[in-house]
Amino acid sequence: MRRLGLLLGVFATLVVLGASRPAQVAAQVPAPVAKPSAPLQVQETNEAGVIAEFVECKRKEGVLTVRIRLRNTGNAGADFYLISSRNYDSFYVTAEDKKYLVLRDEEKTPLAPAANAGGDVGVSIAKGGSWLWWAKYPAPPAGVKKINYVWPLGAPFEDIPIADQ
Repeated sequence: MRRLGLLLGVFATLVVLGASRPAQVAAQVPAPVAKPSAPLQVQETNEAGVIAEFVECKRKEGVLTVRIRLRNTGNAGADFYLISSRNYDSFYVTAEDKKYLVLRDEEKTPLAPAANAGGDVGVSIAKGGSWLWWAKYPAPPAGVKKINYVWPLGAPFEDIPIADQ
């Protein structure tokens, strides 16, 4: 009997503590995720069933940020290497006959998805899923309003408008 009374006391305490937490629980519910923006341009890639959606080209404080969503429209998962042997310089921007390479930080690390120890960036996209490539580049001069984006996964994206912020 004594154990039953002790268990009931613990249970009652937990119920009371739980009842005092609804505000905390409600505050922990994540905010709704915004829908992805409409792509600026869409094209096929060299990977079967994977399309590329150019979703952002933003210039801010001398830096151009590029984002490309890779979407698996195939019937199975897609697995491939986007970067091999740290070949970040094969992803570049051109504007007015000038080539812009991926920016690097003070430790010479590219401002793009990190490579593994072997220098590769592997991509694994489930059927119906997506993966986001992003990179930062020196921004072209303010008078430049469009860029071309060259990359090894497909044909270059051409005449992508720059959004100034």
